[in-house]
Amino acid sequence: MRQRPARAILASLEQHLHDAPLLASRLSMRGFAKTNHPLLNQQTCEKVRDRLPRLFRGEFDTGNYPDEWHWREGISKEHAAREICNAWKSDRTIASVVLNEDVGRLVADVMGWDSVRIAQDDLVWKPPSQLQASSAQRIDTVGFHQDSAYISTQFEPYDCNSVTLWMALDDATEENGCVEYAVGSHKWRPLLHHSEGSEIEKQGNSGSGSEISAFHSADGTSYRNVMSVAAHLAECANPLETIEAAPVKEGHAIFHHQDVWHGSGPNMSTHKHRRALVGHYIRGEVSFVQNKGKQNGPYGNSSYIYGRYRRYNSVEVDDSFFPVIYGRGGGNNLSRTEWIDEFISTTSNS
Repeated sequence: MRQRPARAILASLEQHLHDAPLLASRLSMRGFAKTNHPLLNQQTCEKVRDRLPRLFRGEFDTGNYPDEWHWREGISKEHAAREICNAWKSDRTIASVVLNEDVGRLVADVMGWDSVRIAQDDLVWKPPSQLQASSAQRIDTVGFHQDSAYISTQFEPYDCNSVTLWMALDDATEENGCVEYAVGSHKWRPLLHHSEGSEIEKQGNSGSGSEISAFHSADGTSYRNVMSVAAHLAECANPLETIEAAPVKEGHAIFHHQDVWHGSGPNMSTHKHRRALVGHYIRGEVSFVQNKGKQNGPYGNSSYIYGRYRRYNSVEVDDSFFPVIYGRGGGNNLSRTEWIDEFISTTSNS
């Protein structure tokens, strides 16, 4: 019999499952949907927050480094944004949340999927503005982007193959840099991604006055620029009028569509942290994209993160790196990957 972690992490699964149709409707219409009730309980939020300083010091209880590690104690600027991607491979506390079976069930119900895999997680930490820096000087913004550019484009079929679950570890407010969305931007056509050499980049650097800003380097005056260029190409007349801030309380969560444009401004609070744990999930039955045209090496055209976990000459998604966190089972349906609960339950003394 499969061993399951004893400690519950959710405030109430039943309430959220009841709300799943409403969340799905909001997600489809607006591109994002805030939960009506706390998703993570207070104990879980506290425990994850307590792990963050250790993680950014490089104390990984599994012994494995995360896939991305931006900001290091004693090296990076104190007021810079801090981010770690795929911390679940490095820390079992993070794994217990993003690989939680009940979280997977909720994602499946909202998306109408039979099974759910973890694509990656994302820890984001914006510290208070102790230096009283202006908005233009802050370097803790997140440039507007689409998650599909980094995740959905790696897999097929493309449509509705991923979703993001953004979980607040603190109260996220407009003052401390909550997420902002371009409402309805997941419906903009043509669908344009920001990538090197793409049409959106060419337009942004063609002398039109729209300077393309990178994901991590944008500041308080430029973090929306990429979205504005995409909106122009999609013939959206007033893109700034579509932007809506999405403040949420600690423990609450936001589902957002793979193609919706979103980002966040700087943390201008002098005492409030803004920390979040983000789960990016993919439909269980997806496969890697087929090689098209000239491939980059023997593992195809996948990105540097996803390509490293792709089998040679294969499009199969490996459970070792993209485990199924929830599956309805039976027939041809996938079931939860067997090793997850043993992995989470192997507690660390660190």
